[in-house]
Parts: sequence; C-alpha cells; structure tokens
Amino acid sequence: MENKADKLKEYRDNLISFIEYLHKNRSYMKDDVKTISEFWNIDSKQWSLDRNTYEGRREFNTLNKLKVDKTSELTWDNLIISKAKELKLFISNTLDIKNNLNIGVHLMYDIKPSEATKIIEAKEKYLTFRKDTEFCNFMNGLFFTDLDEALIEFFGAFTDVSDMKRTQPEPMTVHPEADPVETIINNFNGDSVDNIIDHFRSLEKYMNNGEFLQWIKQAFEMQEAPKKEFKLTGKRTKSEIRRLFYTYWKSSGKHGNKKEYVRLLSDYFEEFDFESTYTNFHK
Repeated sequence: MENKADKLKEYRDNLISFIEYLHKNRSYMKDDVKTISEFWNIDSKQWSLDRNTYEGRREFNTLNKLKVDKTSELTWDNLIISKAKELKLFISNTLDIKNNLNIGVHLMYDIKPSEATKIIEAKEKYLTFRKDTEFCNFMNGLFFTDLDEALIEFFGAFTDVSDMKRTQPEPMTVHPEADPVETIINNFNGDSVDNIIDHFRSLEKYMNNGEFLQWIKQAFEMQEAPKKEFKLTGKRTKSEIRRLFYTYWKSSGKHGNKKEYVRLLSDYFEEFDFESTYTNFHK
C-alpha cells in the first residue's frame, strides 16, 4: 500500500505534469483567449443598450445569441479541466487543489533537492503560461483563481513568488441593471434557461434568497460544484427532491447520461451523496 509520502510525491509530480501541459500548449490557447475577449466585448455592448425600447431589446437578444455562439467556439475550457481531473488534481471542487497542496503537510516529508529544482522550474513555466495567455480564466469558473492562490502559497516555500501577484484576471464590469436570468447560458444540455427555471421552481422555496439562480448558473453554465454545497431547508423529503431531478432527466428531449443528471443534485446540495442518489433516483 502506498504510504503518505508516496501519495504526496505523486500529487506533486502530477501537478508538474499539468503545468508542463499548460506551458506546452499555451500558443494554441490564444485563439480561445481572443474568443473570450470578443465575448466580453459583446457583453459590454449588450449592457449599454436601452432595453426599454423595442430596438434595444431586439439588439440585446441578438447579442445574447452571439455570446452563445462564442462559447461554442471554445476548445480549451473543457480540455483544461479534463486534464486536471485526469491527473487527479481535484475531483469535483477546485478548492481541493489548495487542500491537496497544503505546504505544511508536504514539508513534513523529505523533498529532495532535485525535486525542489523541478518545482522552481514549474513555477517559472506556470507564470509564463499565465502571462502568454493574458491571465485568462478560460471561462472555467473559479478553477484558475483557486489554482493561482494554491500555487502562490506552495511555490513560496521554494522560491520568490512576488512576480506571481498578477496571476488573477481583471474583474469584469458588473452590470447591476442586468436581469440575472438573461445572463445565464446553458452549457449542460440543449434546454432553455426558462424551461430549467420552470421545472425546478419548487426548489427556490427551500433555498436562501438568490441561491436558486446561483445554482442554475453554476450547474448549467459553469458546470462546477460550489465551494460549499447548497442547503435545502423547510419541510420536504429526499424522495420529493430526487423525483424533481429524475423527472427532468426523463422529460422529453433531455435523455442523456444519467450520472450527469444525478450530479446536478449530488454535487451541489447537502445530504445527497452520489451513490445513494443514483441508486434511488427514481424513488
């Protein structure tokens, strides 16, 4: 059986392999960087419109379709996440990366000078990747935010990281007048956001204010589990909640991988572990 030191060494090796992957492919990722920049330019133009007029509303909807088209052009968003999961950097929550790279734990075991050198080299390659791709988050939710923070702390035990302070993307302009429903893009399946909301509307009464749309955005657009799972309150049964998700999976036109639909519940809500939810999905 692998001991703790071996498992930590394997994780560090996988991390370095992932950074090598990013560094090697950074020039190919520039098309996505350009596409994402165009996406945000469309977004900025969209929110400058007067949606109280017919023309403004029509143009707003046209631009919204352009944004959907732009996201469909992306290549590296899924590839990056798939590679990170393949190397077991995290399973479902990117916050796990920071926990897995806890420098206090790693330094409890011997790290040879030759490996420390590789870690320092990896830091330089990661910084080069981030600079060459303009600190883009590749529309992967909090993945690069959590990875950046974890690596700054981890690399800091081996080398100077003052030049890594700028590894965070610039914050996007917030548009307070925006209708939150209209800003959500469904990347999970072909359903409209309005239909998703209509089907799951009964969940809203069991959630805190604003969490219902937050869940839809994270599950259907970002497809990334939250750092802290949502908690359902009030009088309800597990069977009632499971049934809501089961009927969505079974509804016309949405037959897909059952596991993916189970995870819409198990990955985002407390009390619904995957195995039990999958087994009892229809109950």
